[in-house]
Amino acid sequence: MILARVEGHATTTVSHPSLVGQKIALCTPIDEKGRRVGFPIAALDPIGSGLYAKVFITTDGRFSQSTTGDSASPIRNEIIGIIDSKS
Repeated sequence: MILARVEGHATTTVSHPSLVGQKIALCTPIDEKGRRVGFPIAALDPIGSGLYAKVFITTDGRFSQSTTGDSASPIRNEIIGIIDSKS
């Protein structure tokens, strides 16, 4: 599982059939203080996270494939939770 921040969303003109119509977020891994700790990754976003939201990402490809309904889907990462912040 990865803690990350949503930096944007991807748009494609050509993609694997299992990803047509899927929302894909571009996320930067962060530490508990919000500092970047890795390179950006793409992840399915079935829960509709907003820009700069802190999220949990699973790297379980089989779980992500079940979201697309295609066991041959090339997707590996998926946002599975949004972290609420206190004001």
